[in-house]
Amino acid sequence: MVIQAASMTLGRSLGYYTGIFSTAVTASVNPTATMAALSVLGAIENASVYSPDSAFFNSIADSLNGIPVLNAAAKLPIANPYAAVFLTIVAAVMIILHSFAESKIVSQATIDKLDKLTGWIGVTALSLIPLVTNDAVDKTARASKNASATALTIVTGSSSGSAGAPWYAWVIGILTLMIASVVYFVVYDCFDNIGTICAAVPVKGLNIIEQIVKALFHAGMILLQITFPAISFIISIIVAIIGILLFRVLKRITFYYKEVYIRPVLHNIFRRGKDIAVVHKKLPRKIRKAHPDLRVSVPFFAFKGIDKVKKRSAVWYVLAGNGKAHLYRRKGFGKVQEISLEELRQRFPDAELIRYRRFNALRTPDKKCNIVISHSYKGFCGDIAKSLGVPLKDNAEAEGSVSSEGLSVT
Repeated sequence: MVIQAASMTLGRSLGYYTGIFSTAVTASVNPTATMAALSVLGAIENASVYSPDSAFFNSIADSLNGIPVLNAAAKLPIANPYAAVFLTIVAAVMIILHSFAESKIVSQATIDKLDKLTGWIGVTALSLIPLVTNDAVDKTARASKNASATALTIVTGSSSGSAGAPWYAWVIGILTLMIASVVYFVVYDCFDNIGTICAAVPVKGLNIIEQIVKALFHAGMILLQITFPAISFIISIIVAIIGILLFRVLKRITFYYKEVYIRPVLHNIFRRGKDIAVVHKKLPRKIRKAHPDLRVSVPFFAFKGIDKVKKRSAVWYVLAGNGKAHLYRRKGFGKVQEISLEELRQRFPDAELIRYRRFNALRTPDKKCNIVISHSYKGFCGDIAKSLGVPLKDNAEAEGSVSSEGLSVT
């Protein structure tokens, strides 16, 4: 590995930060596994320090000098054999945890949040390293292969060798970090939501299949970034666009599954015997301000019966302090619109609030009205039925027909 002073030219800056963008997308698929891979590759890059007599690892390190992001990874604190072994074990444990519905349900509310943060910290560190260090690692002959590898060196100093990167490197670096952070969180949430949906859908082995597919995709992204960075950059852009387009759809579907199927399970595990919050923490602020004296706020999930509301979308039931019920739906840009309960009663005079074993549903015998309510709010069913002016009924026999509709992903 040749160390020398070099200037952070505009071309080199662009070349390096295209690699950062690809790394952010790769990390969003599996943050812990990405950190493990960066740790392993960074440790190999530092083979002259940890294994100076190993011709095998030093030859690999020489070949990896052509990838700017990996050169920067060699400067990370995790770029050593001990961290590499530890992170690889953690990544394997995370994959095992996510392969089973029960453990995925628990992990998505606990350690997955740390996993998400870990990946973002890694991407941030890689983005800032060239801006705050003076070292420059010279690239090998593979530099001319593609656009992502246009940088001939990893550099952070000015042409005079002074400390600090030139102003345009800071502009490119900070803008890339901002864009990469948004893309990272969006794409991560998409993949995490898919895993959560697989955990909620009662199909055995679905999470194992999901983890295998995700692992293969993640491994492919890493290999592409090492061998064909330009193709990796193009695929990363495609994945980012798909993630942005699917984000709201997956968020809507996941919120339904979390509230109806996962939240009651987590409540029984972590808060057994404690009352559930009567005011949902995700109640839109405008609704909260409109009803400062509200007694209950519950998300209803519409399948049929409410116009202009997509399937599984949340509509917010609010019971005001005066005992009057209201129903709202969210619109774009934070706006909310009240749905007329009187009109709903007139359209569906035979609607009933039915308590099933796993959830509740406001529905009619002909199923033209079907609105699902989480079983978490079983204690409020009497108040909800009374405020809506519908009878309350227990009916476990019909659960099969309701749950089959509630579990189909469309």
